[in-house]
Amino acid sequence: MRVGVIGAGPSGLAVAWEIFSRARARELDVQVDVYERAPRAGGNVWTEVADGYRVEQGPEGFLDSEPRTIEIATQLGLADRLVSASDAARNRFLYVKGHLHPVPTGPLGFLRSGILSVPGRLRVFAEPLQPPGTEDDETVLAFATRRMGGEAAQRLVGAMVAGIHAGDPAALSMPAAFPELAAMERRYGSLTRALMATRREARRTGRRAGGPAGPAGRLTSFAGGLRELIEAFVRELGPRVHLSAEAREARWTAEAWRVAVGGTDEVFDRLIVTTPPWHAAALLEDADPNLATPLQDIPWAPVTAVALGFAASDLRGVNLDGFGFLVPAGQGVRLLGCLWSSSIFPGRAPAGRVLLRALVGGARDPEAAGYDDETLLDLVRYDLAIAMGIEAEPSLVRVYRHPRAIPQYTLGHLQRLSTVRDRLERLPGLLLHGNGYRGVALNDSLRLAGEIAEAAIAQ
Repeated sequence: MRVGVIGAGPSGLAVAWEIFSRARARELDVQVDVYERAPRAGGNVWTEVADGYRVEQGPEGFLDSEPRTIEIATQLGLADRLVSASDAARNRFLYVKGHLHPVPTGPLGFLRSGILSVPGRLRVFAEPLQPPGTEDDETVLAFATRRMGGEAAQRLVGAMVAGIHAGDPAALSMPAAFPELAAMERRYGSLTRALMATRREARRTGRRAGGPAGPAGRLTSFAGGLRELIEAFVRELGPRVHLSAEAREARWTAEAWRVAVGGTDEVFDRLIVTTPPWHAAALLEDADPNLATPLQDIPWAPVTAVALGFAASDLRGVNLDGFGFLVPAGQGVRLLGCLWSSSIFPGRAPAGRVLLRALVGGARDPEAAGYDDETLLDLVRYDLAIAMGIEAEPSLVRVYRHPRAIPQYTLGHLQRLSTVRDRLERLPGLLLHGNGYRGVALNDSLRLAGEIAEAAIAQ
C-alpha cells in the first residue's frame, strides 16, 4: 500500500512518522511519501538562530500535560534535549487600564487584583449560582458573559482568546474552540465546581491542574528550539520527505488517488492532506466541490511576530520576571501581547542579552499584521514603551509574517466538520489532518496524528 501525505508541517510529518513507525513494527508493506511545496519542512514551526539568539517563528513551545508529545520526542531520541520553562514563567500578566497586572492564581489573589473592578470581581464569584446554558453552539464571549459577567468576559477571557487563537471571542464557537470548558459546564453545571473537582483529581493523581493563570502543564521545548522536533522527524523519514514539491490537483480514479506533483502524477492508495483547509479545498475541488465548500468557509487570522533583542543593561528597572503579557481589546495598545522569550527559556539569548517577541494582528486587528517592517516596528516599540517602559534601541530585529497564522473556529465550525466527515465517507482513502479542524496547538497536531495514521493503515 502507498500513502501520500500532502504538507510537511508538524501535522504532516507526525502522521507520516506514525504510519512509518507502526507499519514497520507490524511488518506491513506500507510506503509513505510526504510532499511539501516549501524548501524546508516545519511550516510556521521553526527556530531561527541569529547573532546568538534562538528565535521561534511560531509557537514558543508546548505544554507537557499532553503525554503523547513527550512520548514522540523520546522515541525520536530527543528526551535529553527537552527543556522546561523557568519558574519565572509561571508569572503571567495582563495589560489593563494602563498597567501590567499579575494574573492571580487563586481566590485571594483574585480578590486583590486590579484587573477587574470590585463589582466585576464579585460577579465572577457568583459564577456557581448561574444556570447552565441551553444552546448547542454559542460564542466564547456569550458563554463567558453568561457565566462570569461582561467585564471578566472581555478582559480575562478576551485576553486568553487572543493568546491562544489570536481570535475574536464574539466570533469563536465555545464548543469548538474550548470543548473541555464547554464539557465541564455540562457535567458540573459550573466552572467553579469543575475547577474544584479537577484540583481534587490532580491532588489524587499527582498531576498539575489548570487555573486562572492558564491551562495545566508546563511550557516545554528543546535546547535548540522547536526546530529540533522538525529536524528529527525529517531525519527519521529520510528520502520519504520531498521538499519544493508542490501538489496542485488531486483526483480519485475509482481505484486510487492521482496527485499532480511537479510535472508528474503520483498514485496513492491512501491520501492524507495536512495542509490548511483553504489549501486542501483548492487541491480537492475537482474531486468533490461539496467538500471544498466547508473547507473554504474556515477563516484564518493573520499574525506577525516581531522579535527584538536588547542589551540587558539597557532594560534596567524593567520587570522581565515572567512569561510575558496579553492585552484584552480596548486597552489603548494594538499588541496582542508580548512573550519574554529569554525569561521563559534562558538559553534563548546570549549572555547579557534579552529576547522579546511581540505579536501583532489577529482577528481583531488584521490590518496591523500587514504593515511594512518600518511601520510595524514603530507600532511595536511605541506599545512596548507604553506597556513596559522600554525606550531602548533593539540590537536585533526579526519580523516573521504569517498571513494565515491560526484557524478560527467560528460559530458553525462543528457543523462544518460534520459536513466534511459526510463528504469524506464518499471518497475512499482520503483523510484530513491539521490544526484547522480539532485543535490549534502543536500538542493537538501530534496527538491526533496517531489516530489518522491508524485509520490509514487499518485495512
